[in-house]
Amino acid sequence: MVSVAAVQNTSGKLPIVERLSELRAVAGLRGGRTELKSRYHTSPLKIAKTFPLNVGGNLQLAVVQMDGSPGLLEGDSYLFDWHVEEDSKLYVTNQAYTRVHPCEAGHSKIVQRLSLEKGAVLEWIPEPIMLFRDARFVSETVIELEERSVCVLSDIFCPGRLSRGEAFRFQTYDAKVSVKYKDELIHYQRQKWEPALLPIDSAGCFGSFTHMGALSVFSDLITPEVVTKVRERIEGLTGIPDGVSWGVARTAKYGLVVQVAGHAAWKLQRLLLKAWDSVRFELLAQPPLRLLKEAWMSSSNE
Repeated sequence: MVSVAAVQNTSGKLPIVERLSELRAVAGLRGGRTELKSRYHTSPLKIAKTFPLNVGGNLQLAVVQMDGSPGLLEGDSYLFDWHVEEDSKLYVTNQAYTRVHPCEAGHSKIVQRLSLEKGAVLEWIPEPIMLFRDARFVSETVIELEERSVCVLSDIFCPGRLSRGEAFRFQTYDAKVSVKYKDELIHYQRQKWEPALLPIDSAGCFGSFTHMGALSVFSDLITPEVVTKVRERIEGLTGIPDGVSWGVARTAKYGLVVQVAGHAAWKLQRLLLKAWDSVRFELLAQPPLRLLKEAWMSSSNE
Protein backbone atom coordinates (compact mmCIF):
# COMPACT_ATOMS: atom_id res chain seq x y z
CA MET A 1 0.00 0.00 0.00
CA VAL A 2 1.38 3.42 -0.95
CA SER A 3 0.41 6.41 1.16
CA VAL A 4 -0.83 9.48 -0.68
CA ALA A 5 1.12 11.61 1.77
CA ALA A 6 4.73 12.47 1.11
CA VAL A 7 7.50 13.30 3.54
CA GLN A 8 9.04 16.72 3.04
CA ASN A 9 12.55 16.31 1.63
CA THR A 10 14.76 19.27 2.45
CA SER A 11 17.52 18.10 0.11
CA GLY A 12 15.69 19.49 -2.90
CA LYS A 13 15.12 16.07 -4.43
CA LEU A 14 11.79 14.38 -5.10
CA PRO A 15 9.48 13.93 -2.08
CA ILE A 16 9.77 10.65 -0.18
CA VAL A 17 6.67 8.51 -0.70
CA GLU A 18 5.58 6.51 2.34
CA ARG A 19 4.84 2.87 1.59
CA LEU A 20 2.86 0.86 4.17
CA SER A 21 2.98 -2.95 4.17
CA GLU A 22 0.95 -4.97 6.66
CA LEU A 23 0.83 -8.45 8.11
CA ARG A 24 -2.11 -9.15 10.43
CA ALA A 25 -3.06 -12.52 11.86
CA VAL A 26 -5.16 -14.11 14.60
CA ALA A 27 -4.15 -17.43 16.18
CA GLY A 28 -6.66 -19.48 18.19
CA LEU A 29 -7.65 -22.97 19.23
CA ARG A 30 -9.52 -25.38 16.98
CA GLY A 31 -9.99 -28.88 18.28
CA GLY A 32 -7.41 -28.27 20.98
CA ARG A 33 -4.72 -27.22 18.49
CA THR A 34 -3.51 -23.70 17.71
CA GLU A 35 -4.25 -22.62 14.14
CA LEU A 36 -4.34 -19.38 12.20
CA LYS A 37 -7.96 -18.28 12.22
CA SER A 38 -7.34 -15.30 9.98
CA ARG A 39 -4.49 -13.71 8.07
CA TYR A 40 -4.00 -10.64 5.94
CA HIS A 41 -0.83 -9.35 4.34
CA THR A 42 0.27 -6.94 1.65
CA SER A 43 3.41 -7.10 -0.49
CA PRO A 44 6.23 -7.62 0.24
CA LEU A 45 5.18 -9.19 3.56
CA LYS A 46 3.59 -12.62 3.77
CA ILE A 47 3.32 -15.78 5.82
CA ALA A 48 5.68 -18.24 4.18
CA LYS A 49 4.89 -21.41 6.13
CA THR A 50 3.12 -22.77 9.21
CA PHE A 51 4.26 -25.79 11.23
CA PRO A 52 1.93 -27.60 13.66
CA LEU A 53 4.16 -28.80 16.50
CA ASN A 54 3.91 -31.26 19.36
CA VAL A 55 6.71 -30.39 21.77
CA GLY A 56 6.68 -32.47 24.93
CA GLY A 57 2.95 -33.08 24.51
CA ASN A 58 2.36 -29.35 24.10
CA LEU A 59 0.45 -28.53 20.91
CA GLN A 60 1.83 -25.35 19.41
CA LEU A 61 1.91 -23.55 16.07
CA ALA A 62 5.09 -22.22 14.48
CA VAL A 63 4.88 -19.54 11.79
CA VAL A 64 7.61 -18.26 9.47
CA GLN A 65 6.88 -14.80 8.11
CA MET A 66 8.69 -13.48 5.05
CA ASP A 67 9.76 -10.20 3.50
CA GLY A 68 10.03 -10.61 -0.27
CA SER A 69 11.99 -7.37 -0.71
CA PRO A 70 15.76 -6.73 -0.43
CA GLY A 71 15.07 -4.94 2.85
CA LEU A 72 13.60 -1.74 4.24
CA LEU A 73 14.11 1.24 1.93
CA GLU A 74 13.59 4.90 2.72
CA GLY A 75 9.88 5.52 3.23
CA ASP A 76 9.04 1.87 3.94
CA SER A 77 6.78 1.23 6.91
CA TYR A 78 5.94 -2.31 8.08
CA LEU A 79 3.11 -3.19 10.44
CA PHE A 80 3.01 -6.61 12.15
CA ASP A 81 -0.19 -7.21 14.12
CA TRP A 82 -0.52 -10.56 15.90
CA HIS A 83 -3.44 -11.49 18.18
CA VAL A 84 -3.22 -14.73 20.16
CA GLU A 85 -6.48 -15.99 21.61
CA GLU A 86 -7.03 -17.62 25.00
CA ASP A 87 -4.77 -20.60 25.81
CA SER A 88 -3.27 -20.62 22.30
CA LYS A 89 0.47 -21.15 21.85
CA LEU A 90 2.32 -19.52 18.98
CA TYR A 91 5.95 -19.24 17.90
CA VAL A 92 6.81 -16.70 15.17
CA THR A 93 10.09 -16.14 13.36
CA ASN A 94 11.27 -14.89 9.97
CA GLN A 95 13.48 -16.25 7.22
CA ALA A 96 16.31 -13.70 7.12
CA TYR A 97 17.90 -10.64 8.68
CA THR A 98 15.93 -7.39 8.57
CA ARG A 99 18.17 -5.14 6.44
CA VAL A 100 17.72 -1.38 6.64
CA HIS A 101 19.06 0.52 3.61
CA PRO A 102 20.41 4.10 3.42
CA CYS A 103 18.04 7.03 3.90
CA GLU A 104 18.69 10.56 2.62
CA ALA A 105 16.06 12.52 4.54
CA GLY A 106 13.32 10.17 5.71
CA HIS A 107 13.46 6.88 7.59
CA SER A 108 12.31 3.26 7.61
CA LYS A 109 9.90 2.04 10.26
CA ILE A 110 8.56 -1.18 11.81
CA VAL A 111 5.54 -1.28 14.16
CA GLN A 112 4.83 -4.53 16.03
CA ARG A 113 1.56 -5.03 17.91
CA LEU A 114 1.38 -8.21 19.96
CA SER A 115 -1.88 -8.90 21.80
CA LEU A 116 -2.34 -11.94 24.08
CA GLU A 117 -5.52 -13.16 25.75
CA LYS A 118 -5.67 -15.19 29.00
CA GLY A 119 -3.23 -18.10 29.09
CA ALA A 120 -1.85 -17.34 25.61
CA VAL A 121 1.83 -17.85 24.79
CA LEU A 122 3.65 -15.93 22.05
CA GLU A 123 7.34 -16.56 21.39
CA TRP A 124 8.54 -13.87 18.96
CA ILE A 125 12.06 -14.85 17.87
CA PRO A 126 13.06 -13.01 14.67
CA GLU A 127 16.44 -12.92 12.96
CA PRO A 128 18.75 -9.97 13.77
CA ILE A 129 18.34 -6.49 12.38
CA MET A 130 21.18 -4.85 10.44
CA LEU A 131 21.54 -1.15 9.70
CA PHE A 132 23.49 -0.28 6.55
CA ARG A 133 25.49 2.92 6.12
CA ASP A 134 23.30 6.06 6.48
CA ALA A 135 20.23 4.09 7.59
CA ARG A 136 17.57 5.79 9.69
CA PHE A 137 15.36 3.30 11.50
CA VAL A 138 12.39 3.62 13.85
CA SER A 139 10.85 0.68 15.70
CA GLU A 140 7.78 0.59 17.94
CA THR A 141 6.67 -2.56 19.77
CA VAL A 142 3.43 -2.66 21.77
CA ILE A 143 2.60 -5.74 23.86
CA GLU A 144 -0.77 -6.27 25.56
CA LEU A 145 -1.10 -9.03 28.17
CA GLU A 146 -3.88 -10.69 30.13
CA GLU A 147 -3.78 -13.14 33.07
CA ARG A 148 -1.33 -16.06 32.71
CA SER A 149 -0.26 -14.93 29.24
CA VAL A 150 3.43 -15.12 28.32
CA CYS A 151 5.24 -13.04 25.71
CA VAL A 152 8.86 -13.86 24.81
CA LEU A 153 10.60 -11.32 22.59
CA SER A 154 14.09 -11.63 21.07
CA ASP A 155 16.02 -8.72 19.60
CA ILE A 156 19.57 -8.62 18.17
CA PHE A 157 21.15 -5.47 16.76
CA CYS A 158 23.98 -5.37 14.18
CA PRO A 159 25.65 -1.96 13.61
CA GLY A 160 26.31 -2.51 9.88
CA ARG A 161 28.22 -4.73 7.49
CA LEU A 162 31.52 -4.82 9.34
CA SER A 163 33.37 -6.38 6.40
CA ARG A 164 32.52 -3.25 4.39
CA GLY A 165 33.66 -0.86 7.10
CA GLU A 166 30.10 0.11 8.03
CA ALA A 167 30.37 -0.29 11.81
CA PHE A 168 28.22 2.45 13.36
CA ARG A 169 27.93 4.34 10.07
CA PHE A 170 24.11 4.44 10.29
CA GLN A 171 22.36 7.73 11.06
CA THR A 172 19.71 6.84 13.65
CA TYR A 173 18.35 3.83 15.50
CA ASP A 174 15.27 4.62 17.61
CA ALA A 175 13.47 1.68 19.26
CA LYS A 176 10.57 1.85 21.72
CA VAL A 177 8.93 -1.00 23.64
CA SER A 178 5.81 -0.65 25.78
CA VAL A 179 4.08 -3.46 27.67
CA LYS A 180 0.60 -3.34 29.17
CA TYR A 181 -0.97 -5.81 31.58
CA LYS A 182 -4.74 -5.43 31.78
CA ASP A 183 -4.37 -1.90 30.39
CA GLU A 184 -1.73 -0.98 33.01
CA LEU A 185 1.60 0.15 31.61
CA ILE A 186 4.14 -2.14 33.33
CA HIS A 187 7.21 -1.59 31.16
CA TYR A 188 8.51 1.09 28.81
CA GLN A 189 11.91 1.53 27.29
CA ARG A 190 13.43 3.59 24.53
CA GLN A 191 16.86 3.08 23.00
CA LYS A 192 18.07 5.75 20.63
CA TRP A 193 21.52 5.70 19.04
CA GLU A 194 22.97 8.43 16.82
CA PRO A 195 26.63 7.53 16.25
CA ALA A 196 27.51 10.98 14.92
CA LEU A 197 26.42 12.52 18.24
CA LEU A 198 27.25 9.78 20.76
CA PRO A 199 30.54 8.43 22.12
CA ILE A 200 29.72 4.89 20.97
CA ASP A 201 32.83 3.39 22.57
CA SER A 202 32.08 4.82 26.03
CA ALA A 203 31.32 2.50 28.95
CA GLY A 204 27.77 3.85 29.07
CA CYS A 205 27.13 2.93 25.45
CA PHE A 206 28.66 0.01 23.49
CA GLY A 207 32.10 0.09 25.08
CA SER A 208 34.31 -2.37 23.23
CA PHE A 209 31.33 -4.31 21.82
CA THR A 210 29.71 -4.00 18.40
CA HIS A 211 26.54 -6.12 18.74
CA MET A 212 23.80 -6.13 21.36
CA GLY A 213 20.79 -8.29 22.00
CA ALA A 214 18.12 -9.15 24.51
CA LEU A 215 15.58 -11.83 25.33
CA SER A 216 12.68 -10.14 27.10
CA VAL A 217 9.91 -12.09 28.83
CA PHE A 218 6.71 -10.58 30.21
CA SER A 219 4.09 -12.43 32.25
CA ASP A 220 2.37 -12.30 35.63
CA LEU A 221 3.78 -15.82 36.12
CA ILE A 222 7.32 -14.44 36.52
CA THR A 223 8.53 -14.51 40.11
CA PRO A 224 11.91 -13.69 41.66
CA GLU A 225 12.51 -17.44 41.91
CA VAL A 226 11.98 -17.89 38.16
CA VAL A 227 14.49 -15.13 37.42
CA THR A 228 17.05 -16.70 39.76
CA LYS A 229 16.61 -20.14 38.20
CA VAL A 230 16.97 -18.77 34.67
CA ARG A 231 20.19 -17.02 35.69
CA GLU A 232 21.52 -20.18 37.34
CA ARG A 233 20.76 -22.30 34.27
CA ILE A 234 22.64 -19.87 32.02
CA GLU A 235 25.57 -19.78 34.46
CA GLY A 236 25.75 -23.57 34.26
CA LEU A 237 25.99 -23.64 30.47
CA THR A 238 29.07 -24.88 28.70
CA GLY A 239 30.22 -23.72 25.29
CA ILE A 240 29.24 -20.06 25.64
CA PRO A 241 31.03 -18.28 22.76
CA ASP A 242 34.13 -16.29 23.63
CA GLY A 243 33.82 -12.55 24.02
CA VAL A 244 30.12 -12.52 24.95
CA SER A 245 29.01 -10.62 28.04
CA TRP A 246 25.56 -11.23 29.52
CA GLY A 247 23.31 -10.51 32.47
CA VAL A 248 19.81 -11.25 33.75
CA ALA A 249 17.57 -8.70 35.45
CA ARG A 250 13.96 -8.28 36.57
CA THR A 251 11.85 -5.49 35.17
CA ALA A 252 9.82 -3.26 37.47
CA LYS A 253 6.81 -5.57 37.18
CA TYR A 254 6.06 -8.93 35.55
CA GLY A 255 9.19 -9.24 33.43
CA LEU A 256 12.76 -10.41 33.02
CA VAL A 257 15.43 -9.50 30.49
CA VAL A 258 18.53 -11.42 29.42
CA GLN A 259 20.90 -8.82 27.96
CA VAL A 260 23.90 -9.82 25.82
CA ALA A 261 26.75 -7.99 24.08
CA GLY A 262 29.51 -9.24 21.80
CA HIS A 263 31.20 -8.94 18.42
CA ALA A 264 29.15 -11.24 16.17
CA ALA A 265 25.42 -11.79 15.73
CA TRP A 266 25.68 -15.59 15.64
CA LYS A 267 27.37 -15.62 19.05
CA LEU A 268 24.54 -13.61 20.57
CA GLN A 269 21.97 -15.82 18.83
CA ARG A 270 23.56 -18.90 20.27
CA LEU A 271 23.49 -17.61 23.85
CA LEU A 272 19.97 -16.20 23.57
CA LEU A 273 18.81 -19.52 22.16
CA LYS A 274 20.03 -21.18 25.37
CA ALA A 275 18.42 -18.43 27.44
CA TRP A 276 15.14 -19.10 25.62
CA ASP A 277 15.52 -22.81 26.44
CA SER A 278 15.92 -21.87 30.11
CA VAL A 279 12.81 -19.69 30.06
CA ARG A 280 10.77 -22.44 28.42
CA PHE A 281 11.91 -24.93 31.06
CA GLU A 282 11.46 -22.72 34.13
CA LEU A 283 8.36 -20.75 33.13
CA LEU A 284 6.48 -23.04 30.73
CA ALA A 285 7.78 -26.46 31.87
CA GLN A 286 8.52 -27.22 28.21
CA PRO A 287 11.59 -28.59 26.39
CA PRO A 288 13.49 -26.55 23.77
CA LEU A 289 11.64 -25.66 20.59
CA ARG A 290 13.56 -25.94 17.33
CA LEU A 291 12.81 -25.49 13.67
CA LEU A 292 15.41 -26.50 11.07
CA LYS A 293 17.19 -23.15 10.87
CA GLU A 294 17.75 -22.93 14.64
CA ALA A 295 19.09 -26.46 14.78
CA TRP A 296 21.40 -25.74 11.85
CA MET A 297 22.64 -22.50 13.38
CA SER A 298 23.43 -24.17 16.67
CA SER A 299 25.24 -27.16 15.20
CA SER A 300 27.14 -25.21 12.53
CA ASN A 301 28.81 -22.99 15.10
CA GLU A 302 29.87 -25.63 17.62
